[in-house]
Amino acid sequence: MTDTDCSVPDDTVYLGYVEKTHGLKGGLRVRLFLGYGAPEVSIGTVMLLNGSRPLTVSRCTHGGDSRFNLAFEEIDRDDAVECVNGSIYIARDEADLKLGFVPLYSFAGLDIMSRGCRMRIVDVEPAGANPMLLVENNGNRFHVPIILAMNEGSIDWKEKVIRLDLPVGLEELPL
Repeated sequence: MTDTDCSVPDDTVYLGYVEKTHGLKGGLRVRLFLGYGAPEVSIGTVMLLNGSRPLTVSRCTHGGDSRFNLAFEEIDRDDAVECVNGSIYIARDEADLKLGFVPLYSFAGLDIMSRGCRMRIVDVEPAGANPMLLVENNGNRFHVPIILAMNEGSIDWKEKVIRLDLPVGLEELPL
């Protein structure tokens, strides 16, 4: 489910989308895809609307689940309606500094090292309570629960690799 509406720089991560307007002053209700960590967005965080328009968070309240009510310095009441259904991205460096969580789509493009075999995470599927990593190995695609990678694996963000002994037979399970 990678968002491909627009081209974005390699150093940005798909973070979520605008669901609707919120309040009378131009706030937005957004759904952010959380990987792990505390659901927190710091004031001053710069996000990119549709991959190019920078927006600076001026107010944030966590609305439960993965939904946030955000106000941006650059958005007023008249402008907010045009942002609905827009995609939200964030620079990787900004995510590291300003978010209390790792965005789910940060995992796309990482490799999994399991028993001497290197496999590529080609996409992320943010399904309900247990998001899945879509992994490819020798043309075969299979799912790895993100909770397995988080609890059993060791993530090296700089090297872009997760070291994890995958359960035997996981690659043969149907999608």
